Amino acid sequence: MSASDRRTIIVCIGNELVADDGAGFEIFNRLAGCPARLEYCSVGGIDLLPLLAGETDLIVVDAVQFGALPGTIHVVPWDSLPRENGAISSHGLGLRETIEIGRILYPGFMPERIILIGIEGRCFNRTREYMTSEVRNAIDPAVTMIEELVARGQ
Repeated sequence: MSASDRRTIIVCIGNELVADDGAGFEIFNRLAGCPARLEYCSVGGIDLLPLLAGETDLIVVDAVQFGALPGTIHVVPWDSLPRENGAISSHGLGLRETIEIGRILYPGFMPERIILIGIEGRCFNRTREYMTSEVRNAIDPAVTMIEELVARGQ
């Protein structure tokens, strides 16, 4: 499949009212006008599945807790996604489990390539005005990374 045949959806996940969990919402707002289909999903998990419409590529954007320094931008391809252990998100099912369920329920309909863009967060128990400066400073570089991935057809 050539790059011109690829169709990308970007799903930004996060609660816009909660400190570092608002990173996905901020990135969603900054990606307006991106050539990929752009969706916002406040809770993630299984709610991601109805947003998919047979795209070849999926980029998921979310705040994560992998144990790195706050503001670290993780680019994690499908084959490196960990199984849910509470580290991916606080939204219930992790990305890997959600896609695996989708492959069972909708075979042949799920994206071929999946990438997680995760911004390492620290504060998930306070309101939005407490977003850490490290996370806030990582938003624009994450947007640039996502735009580059889309431009390359990844």
